[in-house]
Amino acid sequence: MSIESSGSREPQNGNCNDAEAETATQKTIHLLKEDYCKRLKGKVAELGESELTYDGAVMIYQKKKCAFVKTEKNYLLVRNLELKIGVELIAASEEIKKNVTADISQNDALVLALKAVVKTAKEAKAKFGELREAAGKLDGCRKDSCTAVQMKILGCSEGDDCNDHTKQEDSARRPDPCRNVCQILDDLITIPDSLSQDIDIVFNSAAEIVGIQSFSNIKSLEKFQQDFAANAKAFDDLILAQITSGGLSLKKAQEDFVLSTKTVTQSGYALYNKRNEVGTLDETKDYLCHHECKCIAGCGCDGEKGEDDNRLKKCKCDICDICKEVTEVYSCEDPSNNSSCD
Repeated sequence: MSIESSGSREPQNGNCNDAEAETATQKTIHLLKEDYCKRLKGKVAELGESELTYDGAVMIYQKKKCAFVKTEKNYLLVRNLELKIGVELIAASEEIKKNVTADISQNDALVLALKAVVKTAKEAKAKFGELREAAGKLDGCRKDSCTAVQMKILGCSEGDDCNDHTKQEDSARRPDPCRNVCQILDDLITIPDSLSQDIDIVFNSAAEIVGIQSFSNIKSLEKFQQDFAANAKAFDDLILAQITSGGLSLKKAQEDFVLSTKTVTQSGYALYNKRNEVGTLDETKDYLCHHECKCIAGCGCDGEKGEDDNRLKKCKCDICDICKEVTEVYSCEDPSNNSSCD
């Protein structure tokens, strides 16, 4: 069907917005163009919004990624601190407690042993004192004039020089158990004094050792160990609390990062779709506003060089005429006027 049979007329030159110059087809095409122009403006605005949304999503993604990486780094730092220091510190505290308990037990046994030594040394000193007193009395008796005769009889005292033969005879008559009696008496008098001096040294040394041991007060290590264990546990509990808190923070940071990754991906696809919509509308607008008819190339119409003796040449020329008319309908505006859809 040709343009004339549809009731349309050749578009006039000038402003196509003039209602008198528009045909029904031109009005319809104009309405379509206006609708596409409005839709295109709306889609361009939506595209700008999508671009801003995508840029914001990318910015949030970068921040969430940075927060996740730093949170993970801090979490690993605290976790490694627990594995390297916390666990070792608690284990060392337990071993220190065992060693301090063993040292205190050995110290208690040493205290008992030292006290027993001091007690025994004190008792021995008293006995040696009695022995020394007895030795003194024995020495006094030996030197007493009343026992001079007995000492001479025992051979422990020199007789008169003129009676040497008598001395020899008395020695010869002395029984065997009494032959070393003088040496025995000398030992009984001198040795107790040496023993008394020795026991003084032993007693004083034992007493000094007890004093040193009491001054050292090894039981104070138990308080130090308890304080150390309490501080070590408090430190380890703090690390464990940080690990728990850091784990929750890391989980939250990971969830936020995953969400931001999804958001930026969705925003990217939304931006891509908006660009496709704008591109589609823009191409449609260009087709409606600046349509170029390319019907049948080389049909031979309008002086073009075509095929000779073609029985369908008349039909081809009619199609080209219709295409030209439709082109004029689409592009009714002055090509130099850019105030329509562009």
